Amino acid sequence: MDKILLSSGRDAALMVTNDGATILKNIGVDNPAAKVLVDMSRVQDDEVGDGTTSVTVLAAELLR
Repeated sequence: MDKILLSSGRDAALMVTNDGATILKNIGVDNPAAKVLVDMSRVQDDEVGDGTTSVTVLAAELLR
């Protein structure tokens, strides 16, 4: 399922994606645990290229 991301600021851009890594890269997080999940998703995307959403959901459940 596609998601619509709208960036804020002067150069507001609209992006439609269904890639979990892209969504996580484009949202701002301040929470340290959330930053770990975003970094983990980025590493998964760099190393394997797939499975970022699955890895993030699994890790989030383990952190619960």
